[in-house]
Amino acid sequence: MRKTVRLFLCTLLFAVVVTRGVSSRPAFAEEIAGQWHALFDTPGGTQTYHFDFQNQDGEVTVKAVVESGDQKRDVEFEEAKLVGDTVSFVERRSFGNRELRIEYTGKLGEKEITMVRKIGDFGSQESPATRDLPKREPAPTTPVVEVHIDRLIKDAFQDSFRIGTAGDFPARYSDQELQVASEHFNAVTPENCMKPERVHPQESTWRFEQPDALVQWATENKMSVHGHTLVWHAQTDDWFFRDGDREVVKQRMKDHIDTLVGRYKGKIQSWDVVNEAINDGGNQETGQTENLRNSKWMQALGPEFLTLAFKFAHAADPDAILYYNDYNIESGPKHESSMVLLRRLLKDGAPIHAVGIQGHWRTGSVPYEDIEKAILDYSSLGLKVSITELDVTIRGASGGQFGGGFGRRQRGNSTPPSVADLNAQAEAYAKLFAIFRKHEDVIERVTFWGLNDRRTWRFGQHPLVFDANNHPKPAYPAIVNEASRGE
Repeated sequence: MRKTVRLFLCTLLFAVVVTRGVSSRPAFAEEIAGQWHALFDTPGGTQTYHFDFQNQDGEVTVKAVVESGDQKRDVEFEEAKLVGDTVSFVERRSFGNRELRIEYTGKLGEKEITMVRKIGDFGSQESPATRDLPKREPAPTTPVVEVHIDRLIKDAFQDSFRIGTAGDFPARYSDQELQVASEHFNAVTPENCMKPERVHPQESTWRFEQPDALVQWATENKMSVHGHTLVWHAQTDDWFFRDGDREVVKQRMKDHIDTLVGRYKGKIQSWDVVNEAINDGGNQETGQTENLRNSKWMQALGPEFLTLAFKFAHAADPDAILYYNDYNIESGPKHESSMVLLRRLLKDGAPIHAVGIQGHWRTGSVPYEDIEKAILDYSSLGLKVSITELDVTIRGASGGQFGGGFGRRQRGNSTPPSVADLNAQAEAYAKLFAIFRKHEDVIERVTFWGLNDRRTWRFGQHPLVFDANNHPKPAYPAIVNEASRGE
């Protein structure tokens, strides 16, 4: 899904920081005083933080030089505190019309400070800060397991369904990465550049440069394009709803969809029309209802906003396949709510053709039976199904929450996976593709959310079938072998 978090992490990489606050324990203030150094891994590379803690007349002063390659940047921090053995401070950054709050917390130990950096609601990273300059071991360039490919994944499933990848191609991808994407996949989903906030930041402002480049690149490489996403509760600027009554907001939605879908009519084969409209969790009672989020779309237009969005998209491109897309809708009360919602949309005449099960799962807890049942349930409504944002992490949480708070979308430290980890992941992917192939009459596309284990919103959790250096992992041939079974 989504995953703008890469942009945020890469932009707040480097900083010189000064902040003042209060100290409650002089002893700890003396122990923490001076320089400490920490490393954080991000998709943009390793960031080295050189912290300088001082206590002046009861006020904590924190300075840091944060380096990324040969670049540095000055940033101002707020809310510095030293309470017991814990120091904390806050950075505020602006990205377009959005302000991001970055919270730093450090717990003093005998020889190190355990530093946690919490990036807004996107997740957190942890790293030890030490007195000595950390020595960064060179990242291994050889794979943990050598894997030989006899058959491309897109060719293995060419008679079953399309195999996709996600990214804002071709900008900022290396030649090798672009070759991997075009060689192994035959469908592409833009990860961020077509989301409302990115492509339409103001009512009279459109940013088509990246979407145009992606569509051209995909066309040149004979890849289909799936548009993501037209209507969403997140990453949608407030101007859509500001100073507007129901009719004004409705017209703004229509104009947005008309312009975006119309521009790529005949070039983009399918669209996520509405993304993630159903609340998380739920119970037996909520499972009997649509359980829709109280989003700004919901507040302005009521439940009809979904029907309107599908009708507007169909009018803009009658040949496009239109999706409702969501995470965790394969299981539990959220699945039941999705069925209630879809039945209502069909009854109301919404031109909905397919359901996108995002597929953010974790090795050891993939709900295989629920997934297969969900595919059958959606098929019973006459709808196609795609797995739209597939990744299976080796460690970390499942789900696809955007801004789920501390621990959600968490980026773990990039400890290399073990052979056992990779084999377990391969087994999980193989079981999933066995289900997808079994229901190939229903499955329209399976898209991996990202290109490799560096180009992923779940960085550090090794979720994809290529490692960070574009080497295929054991999951790749395990998936391809499923296509050969029964041939």
